[in-house]
Amino acid sequence: MKNISIHSLIGLTVLCMSSCTDDYTDWATPQANEQEAAITLPDFSASKVDDINLSNPGSSIKLFTLSNATLPEGYTLGNVRVELSTEKGKAGELESNTDGMIDSLTIQKLVVETYGKRPIARPFIAQVYANAIKDGQALLVNAGSFDVNFTPAAPFIDTGYYLVGDMFTIKNDKDETSVNGWSADGMVGFSHSGTDVYEDSKFSIVFTTTADNQCWKIIPKTNTEGEFWGAGVLGTVTDGDTATEGTLTTNNPQAGMITQAGMYRMTLNMMEYTYTLEELGFAPYIYEIGNNTSWSGTCPLAGINFDGKYRGFAYLNGEFKYKPNPEKDNWTGDWEKVSGDALAGTLDENGAGNIDAPEAGFYMMEVDLTAMTYKHTLISTLGVIGSATPSGWDADTDMTYNEEDGSWNLTTNLTDGEIKIRANNDWDINWGGSIAEPTFNAGNIAVTAGNYTIRFIPQCDGMNLLTLTKN
Repeated sequence: MKNISIHSLIGLTVLCMSSCTDDYTDWATPQANEQEAAITLPDFSASKVDDINLSNPGSSIKLFTLSNATLPEGYTLGNVRVELSTEKGKAGELESNTDGMIDSLTIQKLVVETYGKRPIARPFIAQVYANAIKDGQALLVNAGSFDVNFTPAAPFIDTGYYLVGDMFTIKNDKDETSVNGWSADGMVGFSHSGTDVYEDSKFSIVFTTTADNQCWKIIPKTNTEGEFWGAGVLGTVTDGDTATEGTLTTNNPQAGMITQAGMYRMTLNMMEYTYTLEELGFAPYIYEIGNNTSWSGTCPLAGINFDGKYRGFAYLNGEFKYKPNPEKDNWTGDWEKVSGDALAGTLDENGAGNIDAPEAGFYMMEVDLTAMTYKHTLISTLGVIGSATPSGWDADTDMTYNEEDGSWNLTTNLTDGEIKIRANNDWDINWGGSIAEPTFNAGNIAVTAGNYTIRFIPQCDGMNLLTLTKN
């Protein structure tokens, strides 16, 4: 069906009819509005019923009413639609009918795409159009516009959540005092990306259960500032539920149960009011891959304590990411940036993308898979210090970095004594232990006198390489 101009319509038929009001305008010379393709009809306009809260999407909602207008003989009204816009321009178009009904799910999608998921009143301008139809031809009619607010459907999501339960009850055998894991003193907070909770509704926490069959519930932040066990506490539907994933409820919430002692990550999706429990078995290494390795090789990070906290060292010169395996073509479970920048941020599987390119240089990389965070520290200098060095323990003897093989090098005289290697003329980053096994933040390394070429390739604990070659 095609729209035709009023001039074409005049050529097809002469529209004559009696008016029941004094301000009747002959259809041969209808009123025009600012939109050239549309006309207005006498006594024909749309008026808003009310602002709409989409708290229960899934059915049709009455948005407006159309005033009665007598159409010329042979004409019917159809193809009613609503064009929604904001101060930034057109947002979308909705189908309607002559009763002013629109689909609430379509509105929900449009509001979220325009403003986001947070459930507050969002302003729109609603412009209503319809077609006057005869003999397969249509004339676009402007029924006017009105302001309307839509509130998108979304559950209540607090700005923070806390886990309480048996696993956080700590007893002191010496003075018989204890911290109650079911109280404000014993609760432990979930981590979050820090973005709007309606855009990122996931909260996570890593904790250790010390015994089998330990129970838990979740306290929203609002309750920590008011009635702790009041409305809003989250739990399972069934008391003692041992499921590793399920639905959370605030209606008579019961305690979930973890059947086996161990380290776990709990993740909440508060847009869906669901939880998942994942028992953590951390691998000894994870790997960095990126521009510095031409997206083919990998650089290891070690987590020798099997606690999900990893440290490694590499030259970085572009975007990169982390992954659990060293194979270049295996991207299963890789960790990408959710928020942050080149130096610090949060990670997730299938995150937003690669970590930003930092200033080119040699870095200490730290990844905490319990908190899903990363941190990168630029190493500007690396030097040897100790009683065996020319400056003793007072100052570093600097090494030179070789970008081609990732080694730090120095030729110097040493006396009988001890050395350590440290970064940035400070003790925050240092290595010791032994020449055979240089380890992060370990003890002093014993050496004998001589002129040495020292070569150090820091990668991660268990893979660092240190040689002292006597000249």
